[in-house]
Amino acid sequence: MRNLIINQNKIILIISTIIYVAITILIQNKILSTIFKIEKKKFRKIWFIQVAIISILKIIFPFSVSKILEIICQVIIYKKYLSFNVEKALIAEEINVTIKAVTELISIKTIGEIYNIGRIKEASENLAFTITLLITMILLKLIIYIVINKTKIKLEMPENLENKAKKQVIQISIITSLLILIDEIEVLNCIETLPNSAYLFDIILVLSYYFISTIGIIKIIQINKDKNQIDDLKGCQERLQDSYDSVCSFRHDFRNIMQSFGGYIATKDINGLQKMYNDVIEECQEMNNQNNIDKEKINNPAVYQLINSKYLLAKKESVKIKLEVYIDINKLKIKTYELCRILGILIDNAIEAAKECDDKVISIKFIKDKYNNRDLIVIENTCKNQLIDLSKLKEKGFSTKKNKIFHGLGLWKVNQIIKKNENLRLYTSRDKIFKQQLEIYNWN
Repeated sequence: MRNLIINQNKIILIISTIIYVAITILIQNKILSTIFKIEKKKFRKIWFIQVAIISILKIIFPFSVSKILEIICQVIIYKKYLSFNVEKALIAEEINVTIKAVTELISIKTIGEIYNIGRIKEASENLAFTITLLITMILLKLIIYIVINKTKIKLEMPENLENKAKKQVIQISIITSLLILIDEIEVLNCIETLPNSAYLFDIILVLSYYFISTIGIIKIIQINKDKNQIDDLKGCQERLQDSYDSVCSFRHDFRNIMQSFGGYIATKDINGLQKMYNDVIEECQEMNNQNNIDKEKINNPAVYQLINSKYLLAKKESVKIKLEVYIDINKLKIKTYELCRILGILIDNAIEAAKECDDKVISIKFIKDKYNNRDLIVIENTCKNQLIDLSKLKEKGFSTKKNKIFHGLGLWKVNQIIKKNENLRLYTSRDKIFKQQLEIYNWN
């Protein structure tokens, strides 16, 4: 009879644990959705996976082991299913670890004193205590969510962090999560001998770890942002100087140009007049292209910085870039990080191909196709008459370059991003020019 009661208690505890995990993950996903400004429906897709994995970990493994495995699994889930980069996934789990530690420490001590339970081992054998504890932790997490939601706490994570900044953020997040986890485990192991004042101090210490970490991460992000702005201003200054020099040169030569036109007209040399006219129009177009690289037209800072840097790179290779922007880039249905990766690879490839030609020209167009409810990014470049099997371009390791050791991964990576997003398509064609057309469908 006693064994039957014990088995029934175990079953009730397992069911209670699963319910607790399901509700807790639902709340923590809502917290992350609020903090990172992410649509809640994206978290709904991973909810079942999280509940299944974490429930198994809590049931099978001891408290400390399950905690560590839970952190690892959550980071992997965020990275794989939500396309978080490593630093963002670690920060998200750091938030989860902090909230769990605080709510667990408060709940275990408070409910333990109500039920007069001083040891964790005794607690695990008391069904009423465990269920009350789980309900209390859920309520505390719910209160934290309400506070975060009401105060509208946000954390903006830029997708274009430099490698040094990324490493610093990753290190801080890992160290903070481990410190909080180790601290919680140590405190719970000696909870029966720890005075209330020391216990309260430890909760404050856990919160201090988190706030110091968050301040450090925010400073790193701000420094990275400031550096990008400085680089942006340098690039802007260089382009403005080019535009100024071009305008001054054109103005200086204007009278000579008009006199030359007059000479062709006087001699009725239509062919010469047309050739000179085309040369003048081409120079005017180049000045217009420089003016098109404008923050108001390219209203996404990351995309603006990318195109600005590619313009300067192309200029060094004597490649002309023609840019046309007719859409609001911020409204494109694609993550900025993924858009920048795709654009960077496609423009780099276009520059590489164009610089080998006599006519070194690249055209980049951002246009809207209202009829098909999509936005198009079309990148065209001149290229040599080289026979290329277009079907192999997206294969890993395929490259037209002689040195294939460090090449052949760009378009393969673009293809991997396309596969992850149902609303993206990439079409490649070649006639007299090489054309890559990224199609971004505006599906809800």
